Amino acid sequence: MKKSFILTLLTIITLGLFRPVTALAEEQKLPSGTDLSQIGQKIQDFVKEHEKTTAGMATTVFDKDGTIYKGNFGYINKEKKVKTDDSSVFEWGSVTKLTVWVSVMQLWEEGKIDLDEDIRTYLPEGFMKTLRYDKPVTMTDLMNHQAGFGESTHAYKEDKGLSIEEILAVNQPEQSYEPGTMTAYSNFSASLAAYIVERISGQDFSAYVHEHIFQPLGMKDTALSADFKENPKIYQKRMEQISYRADGQTSMGTSYFHLGLYPAGNAVSTLADFQKFAQALLKKEKLFQHAETWTTLYTATSNYPGTDMPLNMHGFWTREYGTTLVGHGGNSTGYSSYILLDLKNGIGMTVMTNQDHELVYNYEMPALVFGPKKKTDSATFDKFQSGNYRSARYFASGPMSISRSLFLYTRFVKKSEDNPLLSQDFSVVSGSGDKAKVTASYGGYFRVKDSEILVDWAMLISAAVGIVFGIILFLVRGGLDLFRLVFKKVQPKTPKKLRIWTYLTSLAAVGVALNFYGLVAAFLASNRSYPYSIWPYIVFAVLGLILAGCAIYPFLSKARKGLGKGRLLLTIMTSLSALAIVVNILYWSLYQWWAL
Repeated sequence: MKKSFILTLLTIITLGLFRPVTALAEEQKLPSGTDLSQIGQKIQDFVKEHEKTTAGMATTVFDKDGTIYKGNFGYINKEKKVKTDDSSVFEWGSVTKLTVWVSVMQLWEEGKIDLDEDIRTYLPEGFMKTLRYDKPVTMTDLMNHQAGFGESTHAYKEDKGLSIEEILAVNQPEQSYEPGTMTAYSNFSASLAAYIVERISGQDFSAYVHEHIFQPLGMKDTALSADFKENPKIYQKRMEQISYRADGQTSMGTSYFHLGLYPAGNAVSTLADFQKFAQALLKKEKLFQHAETWTTLYTATSNYPGTDMPLNMHGFWTREYGTTLVGHGGNSTGYSSYILLDLKNGIGMTVMTNQDHELVYNYEMPALVFGPKKKTDSATFDKFQSGNYRSARYFASGPMSISRSLFLYTRFVKKSEDNPLLSQDFSVVSGSGDKAKVTASYGGYFRVKDSEILVDWAMLISAAVGIVFGIILFLVRGGLDLFRLVFKKVQPKTPKKLRIWTYLTSLAAVGVALNFYGLVAAFLASNRSYPYSIWPYIVFAVLGLILAGCAIYPFLSKARKGLGKGRLLLTIMTSLSALAIVVNILYWSLYQWWAL
């Protein structure tokens, strides 16, 4: 009896001694399984592995109690060897949208906004001009990027001196989808929500955020307004810095872009301030008065189709690594950033780079902390159907609509093991046939009918034929006339008016080709200022009018009379080539400069 009692006592003591030690050991590991003490070395090794494609990068790993690891790497100016340090500033890009959603939830907490109310309740009468569905758009729809809006140029334009209201009031994007049916990432939606914050609070959005978010968190090294000038120190620092392309080598200069719709992605700060914001979101402190608001904030508002997996939580996107993360990524002209929060394990991570659409640190490095990215399961690959798929985020109307068929937003995807729509990020396939959709974080793709693709390409090919014909005609006509001029040959039998008409038609066709080439080159070079300005489309409008006149001139003029069969055929072909180009300018709305 005595021996048994002693053994029992020893067991209790042993469990009491060693179980807490085991628990403590588990607490010292990150979700990836890496010890807290080793994550710094792992990140440093990772950076060294990718230093050839690195410009500047700053990152933190933290929990609710403080910083686990902080590191600055590379250069904020490679040419002058200015290293990234604690004073360096980085643009947030679309992470700025989290300030919009936090602001909305603050007003919701105060009972000043209903997330499920028609947004027109909070807007001036008649403000929304492009809504075409009976189903109302709610704030929740804006948060989920499910309001149905197509892509818009608003967020890429330098609308200097205009308020958010003035920018949003004109040239609103088309409502392409019924609310709640398609996830299409929308800068316009976030900016519209920010304008509603202004309407309800009575404050400029930037002023509201500084008072209700930045100041309570002690974020003194952050700017948000369209020109950053509400914080002179940060503005000056930003103007001194250089950004780079994703390759880490090609300089983009200061790459400063005056973002009119600044709530969509214009904040800039030090890494320390960025972490303060992220840590407050992780600790669930200071931003809201009631714990219930935090619970609501981190409750799913949309799921991956056919699953109970959250896709969006009141504007916060989820990412699937070894665990489900919430937060937001951001890309601006020359900067990329990320806030990732593991709410279950109480671990967070921030990443900031001075590189344009940087992928290695923002998408691969988090696996060191949170475990490998979750892969799309094999059943989804089996369910996928080959076909033409288009990003839900595309220009459905206006002069930018031509981009949908230039491999920028639409592509043919085969059913294969390396399917780019399924292998890059965790994705879910829903629907079938022409209603098939691929959903991933930040939106997805939908299948396009083959007939639509054929029509689009038939139009483009007709324009290409017309332009090539015009170029050849110009070269041949010009060459023959030059030959006759130099060698004083007999003048051609073609009437002078028709010769002038031929030159005008062919030159206009060449002008269209050069103008279009400029747009494509700007897109490929990620130069936003040119494609989103009105001037290329004014040029298209002018050239379209000239070509329209040229297309009908021979049939209204007596100049064609007396022409031989060969010259008459050439005249008809010239008119048809001009007409083909005009039809394309009309079909793609390339003349609508006012729609930008």
